[in-house]
Amino acid sequence: MTDQQLVARIKRRSKYWGQTAPNQWFDVRVVEDTGYRLRGNNNNYRLDDVIVGVRLANGIIVDLANGKTSRG
Repeated sequence: MTDQQLVARIKRRSKYWGQTAPNQWFDVRVVEDTGYRLRGNNNNYRLDDVIVGVRLANGIIVDLANGKTSRG
């Protein structure tokens, strides 16, 4: 099994848009907060505010919403 990292990027329609460079992926982890499930980028985010993906060991990111891949 290879190393993988859960990542997210902020949706354009989110009030948090602008906290990162546009469409920048950042590492996240799931936390036990019932409202803000993801922690990353020194903040907590709701699942509605981000697009979630997985960074594979080779650096490719798989967008979990649509299956598309990109370079991280």
